[in-house]
Amino acid sequence: MLNKNRPPPHTKPGFRSHVRAHQEITSNEVWYGDQAPRLGKGFSAAKTQERATTVTGVLLRAAKKQEKNGSTDLTEKYFQLLDKIEGCRPRSRCGSLACPRCARAFQKAKIAAQQAVITQTSKARSGKQLVFVTLVPKSMMYGPGTLSRIDIKKANRWLKDTLKQIGNRTTLGSADLGWETRRGEGYIQIHWHLAMWTSNIDNLERKLKLIFSKTKKHERPVDVREAEDLGFLPYMNKAIKLPSLLRTNRTHLPELMLVLDRTEPMDLMVQTNLRLSAQCGQLAFKPIGRIEG
Repeated sequence: MLNKNRPPPHTKPGFRSHVRAHQEITSNEVWYGDQAPRLGKGFSAAKTQERATTVTGVLLRAAKKQEKNGSTDLTEKYFQLLDKIEGCRPRSRCGSLACPRCARAFQKAKIAAQQAVITQTSKARSGKQLVFVTLVPKSMMYGPGTLSRIDIKKANRWLKDTLKQIGNRTTLGSADLGWETRRGEGYIQIHWHLAMWTSNIDNLERKLKLIFSKTKKHERPVDVREAEDLGFLPYMNKAIKLPSLLRTNRTHLPELMLVLDRTEPMDLMVQTNLRLSAQCGQLAFKPIGRIEG
């Protein structure tokens, strides 16, 4: 419930980047419903509403715990985020990635735009194969209590600079915050899921492994797979595995929710040689200049 000790929150989001794109999505209720693109039965509007209710419950317990511990700053942050998510409704969307409803809406809008540009680009490159790439740099691991250091925009800039080593490739994808456990220790691992085109999958994988090398035997920092269809797009744009976190890791979820709240939805995306635009309640990608595979 809304905190009765302060006035109702103003849920109109104040976006800092990609303002038009963010506003077009939050003002289009189609993305909040069950129209295409569909994400599966477990991610319907009704299921998402249930998760939103659960998330606010988690935040409420976290706020009360911090209040009891005397942490005024964290108490206020959790209450403010709780109020924001609870105040999110049609024609007054909060636009926060911490809000399951808004996160899902942006996920669907991105998928629709990506389906269009990938289909168009693949037709223009009949000699090249679409591949789904996962990159996991071990330098970007954050344990509990350090999640406030996560800067997705900075991480994406680093990735784009790093990928220049494999040429001026058209790339489309998203950053992902995965909760991992190794030897009993949990942490957030920033990684990326990307769509690329190549005429030689093995050669592309070899180049990426030279850049993203493993430090231990069990690690798999690079995974390149042929994309037989576009079924990977929902997974590529999920940001976090919220259902799993709600089942197994509610302890650290509030801290992660604060990270998501200060990360704007469009800032998760990575694209090279493509320009993002928005109009009529939807997103679109357009090619920039002459580009290589």
